[in-house]
Amino acid sequence: MQDTLLVEIITEELPPKLLQNLSNSFSEGVFNGLDKNFLLTPESKLTAYVTPRRLAVSITSVLDAQAEREVERRGPAVTAAYDVSGKETPALQGFARSCGVTVDDLKQEPDTKGILCYIYKHKQPGQSLGNILIKILQALLPKIPAPKMMRWGDGNENFIRPAHNFIMLHGRNLLCESAELLGLKSTKSETLGHRFLSKGRIELPNASEYEKALFESGYVIASFEKRKKLIIEKLHNASKKENGNIVQDDFLLNEVTALVEYPEVYVGKFNQAFLHIPQECLILSMKQHQKYFPLLDNKGNLLSRFLMVSNIKTNKSTSIINGNERVLQARLADAEFFFNQDRKKTLASRIKELSGVVYHSKLGMLSDRVERVSKIAQVIGLQLGGKKLAALAGEAALLAKADLLTDMVGEFPELQGIMGRYYAKHDGMSDELAFAIEDHYKPRFSGDDLPRNMGGICVALADKLEILVGMFGIGQPPSGDKDPFALRRHAFGIVRILVQKRLDINLFELIILAQENMPEDIRHNTKNDPALINNFLLDRVRRYFSDQGNDYHAIESVVSPFGGTTPLGTLSDIVPMAAQFLSTEKGCVLANANKRITNILKKSGQEITCTGYSLETLNMPDPSLFESDAEINLWDALQRIGRESEILKSERNFAEALNILVKLVPPIEDFFEQVMVNSEDERIRNNRFLLLQYGRVYMNQVADLSLMVS
Repeated sequence: MQDTLLVEIITEELPPKLLQNLSNSFSEGVFNGLDKNFLLTPESKLTAYVTPRRLAVSITSVLDAQAEREVERRGPAVTAAYDVSGKETPALQGFARSCGVTVDDLKQEPDTKGILCYIYKHKQPGQSLGNILIKILQALLPKIPAPKMMRWGDGNENFIRPAHNFIMLHGRNLLCESAELLGLKSTKSETLGHRFLSKGRIELPNASEYEKALFESGYVIASFEKRKKLIIEKLHNASKKENGNIVQDDFLLNEVTALVEYPEVYVGKFNQAFLHIPQECLILSMKQHQKYFPLLDNKGNLLSRFLMVSNIKTNKSTSIINGNERVLQARLADAEFFFNQDRKKTLASRIKELSGVVYHSKLGMLSDRVERVSKIAQVIGLQLGGKKLAALAGEAALLAKADLLTDMVGEFPELQGIMGRYYAKHDGMSDELAFAIEDHYKPRFSGDDLPRNMGGICVALADKLEILVGMFGIGQPPSGDKDPFALRRHAFGIVRILVQKRLDINLFELIILAQENMPEDIRHNTKNDPALINNFLLDRVRRYFSDQGNDYHAIESVVSPFGGTTPLGTLSDIVPMAAQFLSTEKGCVLANANKRITNILKKSGQEITCTGYSLETLNMPDPSLFESDAEINLWDALQRIGRESEILKSERNFAEALNILVKLVPPIEDFFEQVMVNSEDERIRNNRFLLLQYGRVYMNQVADLSLMVS
């Protein structure tokens, strides 16, 4: 017989930030466990339920018992089952004992490879759903991911929170009533409703009626997604009535959904006098401390009203609203105090205090870091915009970390940089300088905005390079999934800035610049290998181009040879052109010809003479040593077509610079048909290698065509 299965565990309030992961682990663990035990059908469908104090799962079309199954176990090969004297080996005897039979009860059958083996076949009776399910749960619950487990009472049970009720219901039938889970037994088909609104225990007539019974009798919306959808609807309705717009925050929305079972939205107000405080402070205080949704007007300015999501629905909401308003009043008063106190000192006066803050035991104080960032930023500014930009970048870098010592940032670390901008403006600094101070942290996360002006760009690059090179220098690169200093995020930020702002500066120059400004022991540390850091950054470059939908081979053909020496903005133009070229028949033909040249040079050990796809260190072939027209024709084509492609590349006409190289295919094919590269005459052989070197350099000056094919 098959019917709907319900498993529910009632606990104390679960951690809201973990609620969805807990639900997924629990529901999927139960479903997969039943599937492995042959208790599900093709019609079985999983529905997960989770509220602040319950984990539940409902699965349709679950069998009440396993069907009888024929089980086959395969033992040793017949050839290995007897020794030279014909006696049974320990392997055969052990296999028979493990099956609970004698050797005479075993059969011989060939396996999939035709090898004759001993096998044991028997019919295994099916177990009941209850007996299997309780074992699944007992194995599953200790493995549910949670930072800490709790113990309660005088028992030895461990779970995320103390448990109060447990149900295993299959249709109308309770399962395995004698079995215990977390010190509880499933002896009644009852559950608990809302902690305050429900009038008592709720009888569940059938597992399929769980969600309906909870809603109608228990004031509980068991589905996380349905609660979330209802909250969104009520928030939007309330915001419209207040002529405001909600500050969107999916993380906060998920958190309040995890805090309520029967959501209701109320409107609160605060004193308009607090609006002189930077609205980022007010918004963060409301969202982080109180889980409120601030309201903005149509211009994006904060209104003196907010929305709260309550777990109680009542016609007398005044006490709820007043209580929340009083708590927020105290929070905002603290923010106002911090703001007023911070403005009594200038941002510049706090710079000297950075010498009292440890940055890292091996990298000095925070003041040392600021000085390094300032020097790096100035050099970047000088290269990108001259002395004026260098001066702006240097000053912004010195001031960028000063707000870390303010009371407001001490209370709300998320406001670092933002408060620096406000205090810079209060001190009479220019908008350009203030924005550079705020934006030097950008991009803070994937999809975040980039710095708004060149000063911010210079400081942002310098700041990220300093921590990247510094941490690599002291032997603290990311390892596996461990990245305590967020170096991958900083590296990806560097890549995004260089690509999207199209800066005329390359990665390797930036790495060397940062290293030159490190402490002497870090500069000379063998761990501080610029090539290692460059490769780390190039991996982020590959990921960036891949996220843009570019072909893997096209990315490799451009990033591997040119990633450290060519501005990334230029590479972002070449990669799609290389992908498009590779997709054409003529592109594949040229790539294969190039691959053949590359393989010949590798096998001969000659490839190392051509470094960086440059002709500067390469000797020219001697035309007087050419013995055939094919050699002469290839050399002439390389001189003419290769140089024409080089000119087109310098004009940033990358597509045509690639396309024109197709004209080299005929002379290359003629060369391989008519010329034996490995001539017995060493002078002629080396001259032909030089000719191929030239061909390889000219063909790969836009992208390494040999990497375009597998």
